[in-house]
Amino acid sequence: MRAVALAAMLLALPLAGCGTPPDLTVSVADRPVPTVLLSTSKTTCCWQSVVGDAFPREKPLTTVRAPTPVTLRIDAAPDATEIRGSVYEVDRPTPSGGPPEQFTLPGRSVAYVARAIVAGGTYEVVVNARWGGLLVRGEVTRAFRLRVEPP
Repeated sequence: MRAVALAAMLLALPLAGCGTPPDLTVSVADRPVPTVLLSTSKTTCCWQSVVGDAFPREKPLTTVRAPTPVTLRIDAAPDATEIRGSVYEVDRPTPSGGPPEQFTLPGRSVAYVARAIVAGGTYEVVVNARWGGLLVRGEVTRAFRLRVEPP
């Protein structure tokens, strides 16, 4: 019986790393927002894979007409455990260069009210979803630019 359990576990290990990592989508004011992939990572008990880790110069700019503060809706794969984000002001960067607003929320589908985003400004938003299961875990990070105009 132990031999059967051990064999099943040894067969399951390579399969745990198969497939593509889960992804995420973003919408603002009920409008899908195009994003660019910054990086993905996937770790099993046997190996780790990092894909991307690039910061493309051109990120898609989406302009929405909505009241502020806007709500960022982020949906990730069912096995996502946490979603994080950072909001950067493009027009008026902070003296430190860091984001004026960051968030971390549990779950796979979150709605976050971004208070740093005001009408007339342009922002770069970086979102990250952590996901995992018993034998495999990873992250996916995407970015986009957003401009909000009054309704």
